[in-house]
Amino acid sequence: MTWPFENDTGAVIKKLASAQLKKERLKKIFTVTAISLATFLMASVLLLVSGIITVNQNGGNNITGSYHALISGIEKEQYQKLSDDVRVDLCGFTASIGSVKSGNDRLNISYCNKDALTLNGLSVDQGKMPEKANEILIEQEYLIRQKINAKIGDTIRLPDPNNGQEKSFLITGYLKTGAKGTDRSLYAAMVSEEYFSEMDGWDHFSPAVMLRVNLDAGSGDVKSLISQIAADAGCKTAPSYNEAYLNLSQPSAWMVLAAVAGLVVIVIAGVLVIYNIFYISIINSIKQYGQLRTIGMTAKQIQRLVLREGTLLMLPAIPMGLIAGIAVAYLLIPHGFGLWNVLWICPVVVALTYATVRLSIKKPAKIAAAVSPIEASRYEQNKGPKGKHRQHRLTPGSLAVNQVLRYKKKNILTAASLVLTGVLLLGLSSVLSSINAEDMSLSGFARGQFVLKISNQELMENPLEILQGSSPFTEEVEKELSQLSGVQKIMNDQHLPVSYDLQALESDAEIVGFEKADMDLLQSCLLNGTISDYEQMALKNQMVIGRPNDFEKYFGIYPKVGSSVMLKIFDGQHTENLEFEIAAVLDESKIGNHGDKIDMLLLPVDSMQKIAHSNLTYQYVIRVEDSLEQQAENEIDQIVSDNPRLSVDSLSAAIAQNENFLQGTQFALAIAIVLIGCFSVMNLLNTTLTGIIVRRREFSLMRSVGMSQKQLSVMVHKEGLIVVGMGLALSVIIGGGIGYVLCSFLKNSLMSYLNYQFPLGITILNCAVIILCSVLITTGALKQQSKSSMMEALR
Repeated sequence: MTWPFENDTGAVIKKLASAQLKKERLKKIFTVTAISLATFLMASVLLLVSGIITVNQNGGNNITGSYHALISGIEKEQYQKLSDDVRVDLCGFTASIGSVKSGNDRLNISYCNKDALTLNGLSVDQGKMPEKANEILIEQEYLIRQKINAKIGDTIRLPDPNNGQEKSFLITGYLKTGAKGTDRSLYAAMVSEEYFSEMDGWDHFSPAVMLRVNLDAGSGDVKSLISQIAADAGCKTAPSYNEAYLNLSQPSAWMVLAAVAGLVVIVIAGVLVIYNIFYISIINSIKQYGQLRTIGMTAKQIQRLVLREGTLLMLPAIPMGLIAGIAVAYLLIPHGFGLWNVLWICPVVVALTYATVRLSIKKPAKIAAAVSPIEASRYEQNKGPKGKHRQHRLTPGSLAVNQVLRYKKKNILTAASLVLTGVLLLGLSSVLSSINAEDMSLSGFARGQFVLKISNQELMENPLEILQGSSPFTEEVEKELSQLSGVQKIMNDQHLPVSYDLQALESDAEIVGFEKADMDLLQSCLLNGTISDYEQMALKNQMVIGRPNDFEKYFGIYPKVGSSVMLKIFDGQHTENLEFEIAAVLDESKIGNHGDKIDMLLLPVDSMQKIAHSNLTYQYVIRVEDSLEQQAENEIDQIVSDNPRLSVDSLSAAIAQNENFLQGTQFALAIAIVLIGCFSVMNLLNTTLTGIIVRRREFSLMRSVGMSQKQLSVMVHKEGLIVVGMGLALSVIIGGGIGYVLCSFLKNSLMSYLNYQFPLGITILNCAVIILCSVLITTGALKQQSKSSMMEALR
């Protein structure tokens, strides 16, 4: 602000700042590059994180669906109330009409409204939704698979799911699902609302509603809001929550923390570089600032001059960084890119960049403003250490050490940039190098190399009790498994479908069976006390709660030993309500790698066999000899090929998938470290080049008293290597320590398969690259400096 009695020197300061930047082209290039890079990284981080959150919230994940909850057994009046509720964003109505089988392929036919398509991640690829009773929307892949030569507008004949008689349907469009591949056996088709009404669907089928609520319409958490909406509509069935989508739609605390940590690192790196650039520039031009003070410029005006330089450098740098960041975010996550995210992120990035630059040049500006004209005329940047001067032999090495100590502040800043990059690189690389793809995969295959199970598509489209009523685990499949090459053990995991809602029409939870051989495992995981013997538990239908936190979410109460829980049992043939006594509660932190065996509800297999009469096999876990694993895998693949309702997860496939994941993570880490490392290289480049340029007269004096060009080159190279060496040594010590602590924390809390290994190869590569950069920068600068004669430099 300029007071009325003051002269407005703003225009003069602006001209002086512009002239100073034209003169110091090196400073301008480095600073604009640093600010652009910082802006680019900030914009990229925020846009990518917000893009991921946007994709999850908008239902970009077709696997989980984009609904918050599902209410089954809905009545017409209840559906109407839910549809009219302003708190409901999307109300998807769905009813399974039935399925028809042709060979190994099964076509599931249902009625869904448009909201249900959206919430299930489905869409109409071509054509339109069916409207009349004889119209149908069907997957084009099913027609191709069945060799039905029909297109949109043609009529096809399909067996009626209810009476088996063939019926004609007019194809109105093709249904697009997320399922792809030639190994599919389940396909989908949709009929019209008119067909549903003609079949008296409200009485003969089991309609369900999927809800996505308007989060701005109520206070509190999503589940409370949904419960209130369901209660207001008179729904008797408790909502079944889509936990996967609920977790995805809420910003992950780890993701937010990672974004904040990334921004902090970028700001620190930017401050170090920009501060060093301005500090060196001002120290080298301190006599010029003294001359400005001599002709009447005040300390405040000097400070404004330096700050004006920073502002002028920001003007071209920030737009370049923003444009690059927006382009990268759009290319990586196009579905999460939105105008709203750009509108709020750009001002935030501009503010952060502005704060970074102002913070960086605040101290240099004060240094420039604090020097008086007389002090400036006799200013020496860094006087040597005071003390007695001892005579010693001068060598390029001793001169290099003296020079490093003489300019120790700017060298410390350069070393700090190298330390920051090295700590990030070694800390994160320690974690990645300590993860082995095989060990990572074995945590999910602790009992065997293969898991033969009901296919995910079958489980998504049918309740478990329906699948168990016509189980794909036939006697023929069991016989073929027993004849596998090198088979050592086959474990039968049995699941009993249940529901806490005693009025439910289908299951929404499962009881997992355990055998007598599992008692030692359960005893080792107990929260406290001891567990009854297996025979007594089987006789009294006593239950073990394997995951008490999930139990509390599902039942609304924390499990206690001795209490009882009433469940509705489904076995595909009949249903009944049974009461189970809780015999033990497990400590989830003790489960470790046995997560595939322990679930929320556990019951002796003998009890399950007494309760249900269907085939309760959920999956087979198969262990074979290591030497015959590949041959056994080929045989299991053949079994799956003959039984398309089954699928297999193998250890070898998991290892390959985890190796790809680790390679992708390492690549992303390398890109991030390279970008952050650019700050360090720029700092090193600025320090070296500026030091050589401003010391041309000093170098000429050394040459004039007998120093050769080779000795001069050795001295300058050693200066750079001393600074680089200090930075790399601290990087290895600090980064290695942080990596060890981080690995220990992750091993004890999240990744039990992690075994610490120091990233020796990455460390050597990092040191080699930094040293090579130092040598190349110094060599190039000296070569350019040597082109001028000693007399020119002395003048």
